[in-house]
Amino acid sequence: MEASVAGHAIAEIAEGLFRFDTGYVRPSHTACYLVVEDGRAAIIDTGVPAAVPALLDTLDAVGIPRHAVERVIPTHVHLDHAGGAAALMAALPQARLGVHPSGVQHMADPAQLEAGVRALYGDAYFEAEYAPLRPIDRERIDSLEDGAVVQVGTRKLEIVHTPGHAWHHFSVLDRRADTLIAGDAFGAGYPGFGASGAPFMVPVVPPPQFKPEAYSKTLARIVALAPGQIAPAHFPLIDDVAGTAHRLEAMLDAGIEAARAAESVTDLEARLLAVWADWLPTGIDPDAYRNAYGLDIWLTAEGMWMWRQKQERKRGEVAYHG
Repeated sequence: MEASVAGHAIAEIAEGLFRFDTGYVRPSHTACYLVVEDGRAAIIDTGVPAAVPALLDTLDAVGIPRHAVERVIPTHVHLDHAGGAAALMAALPQARLGVHPSGVQHMADPAQLEAGVRALYGDAYFEAEYAPLRPIDRERIDSLEDGAVVQVGTRKLEIVHTPGHAWHHFSVLDRRADTLIAGDAFGAGYPGFGASGAPFMVPVVPPPQFKPEAYSKTLARIVALAPGQIAPAHFPLIDDVAGTAHRLEAMLDAGIEAARAAESVTDLEARLLAVWADWLPTGIDPDAYRNAYGLDIWLTAEGMWMWRQKQERKRGEVAYHG
């Protein structure tokens, strides 16, 4: 099934698993997922607040009444994934919110989260894309540990903690669909920039929680799970799981080397654009890549630069105490 609801593309990517294009930034940039089984449903990732009305209309389109949505599950609390959670919870009376243990407090009291996002993106961007950010009743929030199983009708969804992009990140394994819904744990895909129309995958690692060792372990864990496909938050589907993981690992290593060599965060951003453009297939215009996805590269430069600063402070503290 492929359709459009209020201008948002909706596609059935496996039996009972639908991908909804939130429209954030541009079409085919950010998705959330709807799992439907036995007349019940779960929503994985929420998009930003502006996407919520169309997402609710999508429930109507697939025949799910709002009281039949049992779970809202952000893969992590970054606002392109969890910004719409409060509005969804207000509209879905029986739903429970399931988040990583480290994300529970941010959903119950988002003040610190909002302050951090405003500091990174600026007030104007926050107001345009993420406001309003409202708290969710703590009594409706479940802390989902690694290995937890969430039931949707007779379908079981397995929670797999996948840190690296953020410490408070997990993915959702839907074995019936043979799909891992990976949030940002398996890179971001850029449609139209890969070989033969395949996605061009890039690791996106924003501040403040990027850890390269954790990211590498997450890639290895996902490969070991051997899902038939990966459904990332940032398009499109990935069926070459091992090959994509290998490229992401190599690009991450190159990015780390660029971070160590850079003279400033601005220099690092330029280095990342140049280094990762080396992976573009022949015939792809690097300038078009930069123009389309420079925001993500900027975000990754900020994350890697903060990681480098933390490493330098740790070395300084060891030298001082030694």
